[in-house]
Parts: sequence; structure tokens; C-alpha cells
Amino acid sequence: MPIRLSITIDSETMDQIDRFAREEGIDRNRAILECIQTGVQKVSAGEQVNIPQTTSLEDYREIRAALSEIKTILTNLAEEIRVMHHTLEAEWLKENRTVPYQSRKWYEFWKA
Repeated sequence: MPIRLSITIDSETMDQIDRFAREEGIDRNRAILECIQTGVQKVSAGEQVNIPQTTSLEDYREIRAALSEIKTILTNLAEEIRVMHHTLEAEWLKENRTVPYQSRKWYEFWKA
């Protein structure tokens, strides 16, 4: 009797299953069933099946390191924006000055 189940599979495993299904010329559901049946047969035959798993602590450390990098990048970005804002505001608030070559006489062009 068939039973309907709902499972969550990570994208890497799903890509492997899709690749297997394409190579065998079967649909995705059938490929998943064959993978499960093969695994059950290996376990019942006494063969060792290695399933690589990451612990939640390792995931936590990776996420924490990524967040630390993002925090550093955002801090640098905030500092750059602060400097840009200061520069733009300083330029905006400056009084309108005359252009140097317009304030001199035409024959004083050699003066710096």
C-alpha cells in the first residue's frame, strides 16, 4: 500500500538525485525510491553506509563567522558614507567664491 510522505532534502542532494534520474531515464520520484531501496538493501546486508552530516554547532559557527564578516563590511560602509556626507555637506555649505582666474587681471596669469 503506497503512503504519501513529505520530506525536506537539501539542494545538493536534490541535484544528485536529478542527475541520477536523468542518467537512468526515470522521473524524480522513482529515482528517490530507488535510492531509498538501495540504501535499505545495503543496511540489511550488513554493509556500512556512511552518511555525512554536519552538526548544528558547525552550522552555527559558519553562520556566526559570516555574520561577523557582514558586520565588518557594514561598519566600513557606514564610515565611508559618513565621510562622503561630511565632504558633500562641507562643499555645499561653502560660500560661493570667485573662480581664481576671474578675480585676477588678465596679465597676472603666471601667478599661482
